[in-house]
Amino acid sequence: MTPTSEDAAAISSGGTRGELNSSPTSSSSGGVPPASVLGERDHFSKLLQNNREWCKARLAADPKFFERLCTQQNPEYLWIGCSDSRVPANQILGLQPGEVFVQRNVGNQATHTDLNCMSCLEYSVKELQVKNVIVCGHYGCGAVKAALKLPSKTTNLVNCWISDIRECRNQHRAELMGLEGLEAQVDRLCELNVLRQTFHVATSPVVQAAWDRGQELHLYGVVYSLKDGQIKKLVGPISGNGDFECDQADFESHGASYVAAAAAAAAAAVAEAGAGVSNLSVVGTTLDGRVSLNGVTLTSEAGAEDGRTSAAQVDALRAYINTAKVHNRIAEHVNGWH
Repeated sequence: MTPTSEDAAAISSGGTRGELNSSPTSSSSGGVPPASVLGERDHFSKLLQNNREWCKARLAADPKFFERLCTQQNPEYLWIGCSDSRVPANQILGLQPGEVFVQRNVGNQATHTDLNCMSCLEYSVKELQVKNVIVCGHYGCGAVKAALKLPSKTTNLVNCWISDIRECRNQHRAELMGLEGLEAQVDRLCELNVLRQTFHVATSPVVQAAWDRGQELHLYGVVYSLKDGQIKKLVGPISGNGDFECDQADFESHGASYVAAAAAAAAAAVAEAGAGVSNLSVVGTTLDGRVSLNGVTLTSEAGAEDGRTSAAQVDALRAYINTAKVHNRIAEHVNGWH
């Protein structure tokens, strides 16, 4: 049927001809539902109204708000947080739109195989030149609780997604089992997961490359409490490779008391390596603060015999010690460690 001028007038006014000439119940006979009924079904219409009211309020308070926002994409912070709707980055940090770049996923994870998170990290660090990366978890996280309770054989995508959190659970099984009650276990695993994901960020190629080229970049691992709205810092600032232990298990176990000095990190690593690394048992520092190994001082001069600076030699030492520690753990496992 061809629309009449009367139909056109009705549509232009926001309704239909049938809507003007019949009661709301007439749609049950096959006609077009009235606008009031469509409004009830369209849940987004309420959000559109909220948006319009928000725009008016913003313009009333600051007439140039949106004009300024168009050129304001240079945040100093990248937030890697959980998808939980109760943990909005801007609000709990007290920041305005344009002041924090946000990456959120279930369980605030930052694994190197997550292309979404790593792409966001790369864009933030290389293009936006953010100076701070914040990994934030929250107590009572559903993903963390699932890592504790959800059977491994459960066939759904979430079970695959939380595998890294479950691995964190396995590595800290003794500590978690020593806590009384599920809530205490979940909250502690939330903290351990934040430390684990912060380590992933610190060892990511993007962050490592930024530090290598001297870019200012500080990492933080924090946890948010839904009960009081407070943020607790677990670790940070980490501003370079010398600011954290390169062994993930040690990093997680130390938490906020991470070792920030290369000499102390080397000494602690050797001490934990145990008798299995007897040839590295004499590690100390010289009077000027440089690291010594078996009486040999690691020089900071560029003209060292092997051409390496002190930092490079310390990195090599750490790598050797970490390898020795892995061998020790394998030996413990073979001898019945579990």
